[in-house]
Amino acid sequence: MTEASRHHVRRNAVTRRDLPAVGAIAAAGAVAAGFSGCHPTGQATIDVVLTGAVAAFTIWLGASASWWSLVAAGWVAVLACGSAPGAIAAMVASAIGLYLGSQRRNLVWTRCLSVAITVQVLLRLQLDPFFGFSALIAGLVLIGLWGVCGTRRRHVVRLRLRQGVLIGGGFVLAAALLFGARVAMTRSQLDDGYQRVLDGLSQLQNGDARGAATTLPAAAARLADVADAAGSVWTQPARLVPVLAQHRNALADVMARAGTAAEAAADALETVDLDSLVVEGGIIDTAQVAILQQPLADLRDAVLDLQAALADADSPWLVGPAADRLHRYQRRADQAAQQAQASAAAAAEGPAMLGADGARTYLIGFMSPAEARGVVGMMGNYAVITMDHGRISRTEFGRTNALGNEVADAGGVRVDMSDEFAAMYGRDTLDDNGKAVRAFWSNVTMSPDVPTVAALMAQVWEGTGHPRVDGVFLVDPAGLAGLLQATGPIRVKGLDQPLNAANVQQFLYLDQYRASTPERSDLLEAVATTTLDGVLNGKLPAPQGLAKALGPAATGGHLVGWARRADEQEMLRLVGMSGAFPPPAGHDGFAVVNNNATANKIDSFLERTVRYDAHIHDARVASTITIRLHNTAPSSGYPDYVIGSEFVDLPLGTNRTLLTVYSPLTRRSASLDGKSVGMRDGQEGGWNAYTMRLDLAPGQTRTVVIELQGTVTAERYGVVVRPQPMAVPDAVSIHVTGDVAIDYTGPVPRRTLIDARGSTALR
Repeated sequence: MTEASRHHVRRNAVTRRDLPAVGAIAAAGAVAAGFSGCHPTGQATIDVVLTGAVAAFTIWLGASASWWSLVAAGWVAVLACGSAPGAIAAMVASAIGLYLGSQRRNLVWTRCLSVAITVQVLLRLQLDPFFGFSALIAGLVLIGLWGVCGTRRRHVVRLRLRQGVLIGGGFVLAAALLFGARVAMTRSQLDDGYQRVLDGLSQLQNGDARGAATTLPAAAARLADVADAAGSVWTQPARLVPVLAQHRNALADVMARAGTAAEAAADALETVDLDSLVVEGGIIDTAQVAILQQPLADLRDAVLDLQAALADADSPWLVGPAADRLHRYQRRADQAAQQAQASAAAAAEGPAMLGADGARTYLIGFMSPAEARGVVGMMGNYAVITMDHGRISRTEFGRTNALGNEVADAGGVRVDMSDEFAAMYGRDTLDDNGKAVRAFWSNVTMSPDVPTVAALMAQVWEGTGHPRVDGVFLVDPAGLAGLLQATGPIRVKGLDQPLNAANVQQFLYLDQYRASTPERSDLLEAVATTTLDGVLNGKLPAPQGLAKALGPAATGGHLVGWARRADEQEMLRLVGMSGAFPPPAGHDGFAVVNNNATANKIDSFLERTVRYDAHIHDARVASTITIRLHNTAPSSGYPDYVIGSEFVDLPLGTNRTLLTVYSPLTRRSASLDGKSVGMRDGQEGGWNAYTMRLDLAPGQTRTVVIELQGTVTAERYGVVVRPQPMAVPDAVSIHVTGDVAIDYTGPVPRRTLIDARGSTALR
């Protein structure tokens, strides 16, 4: 073999006769690459064209690939591919290289075929140790092939390739400079427009419709200017550059849609007059509520459009500062969307619930967390209110003991309850025949799920001869504090000082039990009736003021409700009043519930500290929940029915409690004060439930530690937390390591999802 012939073979020359086959394989590879699902720019058409062009160029250049580069590229694809078909295809590509090397054959079309197969496998990699890992592997292999193949082409081809690289680099640089210049020119308008959107959303959340109606149009004008600049002809080259394209599209598209949504929201707010909706003398104008249905529905749609625009603009390719800002606005838009949906639902369902289509009747339970229960507390008193064409009246009031006597007099009441509820609480609410017993009314609220509890309460209420109710609402001292913030202070007979939003909780939880009362009964009845009279005979503020007063109590589980009709129940969910036990929905999570086991009022003295430590890797979670229970109750100074034990012989001040820990994970072990203990296993609402009974002497602290493990399926790891409404709120800390880092310490006042981005309220 001559020196010239050896040089010819080394270069794997491509002749004119090879071009049809090379072109056909490159064209087929380009079409197949277009269906690979790659999104280099986030624009469907451009992505197909770019991906196909890269594939075609690589296949064309691969006509001069060395046999060893074909083998190496194929085996990288084999090792990186996560599917059997892909791995087999990559092995075929590598085998072609081995054949060419062993036979010392040129066979240009087979080289192209090997490269085409490898390219298809690389474009479909699904590796995810971190975002962009698959793209990184594919890019390195393709660049390696370009380098090897380019050096084996003729001098003139290599020269043109270098020129192409310079032109491409210049194009990318020019696109970046032009886009950066346009962003810099509109930076002040962008910042001002964004800030005005945030201000407008905050005003909406605070019920300031007039302020939002002024702020949002100004925001829309500024965002429209930014959108025009971002979408101008000078930024069009950026659409063709991966990563840069995502930033350009996010800016242009989200600004245009956000501006349109802000303008639509402002138009809707022009016709919204929330100040006209007041309750005065127990009457609300249902016709005025109905008038708001359409503008509030329009407002909801506009805010949802803004939410969708921000969600569509999100991309994992956005750099840190841009992604952080976008996520910040997404969270605010999500909150505003919840508010707008709730307002629209309230306007749609409100008239009927207020009796516009016929009188409605609701059972109201006045609860006391001083005797802890999974839902709010134990019911001490009840009331019945009727709403007829906007007129609100109280038609009945009584004590829970009377309801228990009715159940006993009826010989029990047949109850239709779930197997889960019966397994968890049947021993405390039912007899052997499945009928509700006298203790039903005291114990039905042991479950943490308001819709389940309230529906059962309605069944037993009607089963003892009472009229059908359209819903059930439960309120505790924190809820009464919210009502007093709306109505103003009240005076209760026998008390020297008026009760107001600041002191009513302290009074009902503790101080009332020091008062001299003629009989063993608390003063919740007097406070409840007086507060109701204030609502029925006084004047409540407009919705924005009422929401500010009652919102924290409602979302915190202190003022919750259930409606018999599904659409009205959905409205209660949207406004945050459903009190539903949130399902884990594929996330990690926990809930800690104490149920009083001695029928006293000692849980006003119970303090809880909850720490959750978890490690997650590849969706597998190993976690530890540590619960410290501290009983601050004294052994004297309060009546026996507060710190004593009616049914068991325990020293005064002893807190006997049923502790239930809910988790989607499986319990591995449990200990109490460092000693291994057993727990009763159950299921409720999609959670595993682990229960134990324990006693706490006056001043004692006891520590429960539960080890858990399992798998989560949610796309993004998060921890669902459902706090129990207690007299003393929990101190909570959450620490997650591994694939996700979360470090949260602070109060959790409502049902919440906590993840790496922060906390999100659950409705």
